[in-house]
Amino acid sequence: MDKKTFQQEAAFQVTLHLARKMLAKKLITEKEYHDFERDMLRRYQPFSGDLFTC
Repeated sequence: MDKKTFQQEAAFQVTLHLARKMLAKKLITEKEYHDFERDMLRRYQPFSGDLFTC
């Protein structure tokens, strides 16, 4: 994995972790979370992102 791919993967994972915490605290809705997740998949194009998302 090259440096750029690693950075994109790390940014994606951290961003989604924070979004899941917001969802758990009911600061965002399920729809908002899924819309955000889809946008972040497009933005970061993570290596393993597809493995963790539903």
